[in-house]
Amino acid sequence: MRRGRSSSKKPDRAQRTWIVALLAACAFALPLAAGAKTARIHGLVLGVTTQNGEAVVRHDPFDGMPSMAMPFRIVPRARAAELLPGNVIDATADTSTDPWTLRDITISQTQAVSAPAPSRAVPLRVGDTVPDTPPFVDQSGRPFRFSQLRGQDAVLAFIYTRCQDPQMCPLISSHFNVLQREIGTRNVHLVEVTLDPSYDRPPVLARYARLFGADPKDWTLAVGDAQPTLDFAERFGIAVFPDPVAGIIHSESTIEIGPDGTIRAMIPAASWQPDAILADIDASRAAGGDPLARLRPSAFDDGALVLAGLLLAACAYLGIRLGRGMFANRA
Repeated sequence: MRRGRSSSKKPDRAQRTWIVALLAACAFALPLAAGAKTARIHGLVLGVTTQNGEAVVRHDPFDGMPSMAMPFRIVPRARAAELLPGNVIDATADTSTDPWTLRDITISQTQAVSAPAPSRAVPLRVGDTVPDTPPFVDQSGRPFRFSQLRGQDAVLAFIYTRCQDPQMCPLISSHFNVLQREIGTRNVHLVEVTLDPSYDRPPVLARYARLFGADPKDWTLAVGDAQPTLDFAERFGIAVFPDPVAGIIHSESTIEIGPDGTIRAMIPAASWQPDAILADIDASRAAGGDPLARLRPSAFDDGALVLAGLLLAACAYLGIRLGRGMFANRA
């Protein structure tokens, strides 16, 4: 006896809409899940900055990486408050994020290390006014103060000219070069403050400025006296650790400043995209910036990976349902 066609109903319009949405989610989730790259590491905590949830760790060699000291973001962030300089740790490092993240941290012992003195700097937060001190000079040796930027949007970052890590200071300065070219008619000024004030005096900053094509009309490289400059950076969550191998290890923060001198956003990573900064500026000026640009992730964090896992589970469920439907229709 010949079997008739399955009586299974075709998906209605609402079901088709959900199927399309899940397929789109799958396309989004797959690169997220593929981006994760993890390894177990062993290292020594040199310093912790609880303000931005980071720790500087001198790690043993792993996955072709030589032993070195570098900042890691701690996940979950509350775990950073439990770490102390001198802790010997084992952890899972995710090298697909920027900065790299550490999770599943265990402390095996604690040993003495030379740690910076406890910070007395009052941290700045979104909505606070950028302080007008310390006095700086720019790459031309002229006095520079943040108050002279009132009426303009500004972008502030911290670098040092001898930095050899292409994913840190040179990347920030390359982003600034793109910003300078893409600013157009926007009233925006770029500022980089050096974290190596004893070496990065104005002539050195001028050479660095030429290397990255910095136009002093739009882009200031600033230096002040050593301790006031480092205290200023610390208020933005920048921790600086001298290192005999790397030179200077420091955490990252790029700051968006509004025309009134208040902090609009603080980005604790080096991998932000210039178009996202410009979108923020346009949005703040009600100039119709690209709203999607603000949503483009620059790094994979805990939430993104959890979301990717959930979406992949939904994709698997959808694939099973679709497979069953196709088999039923052919039966």
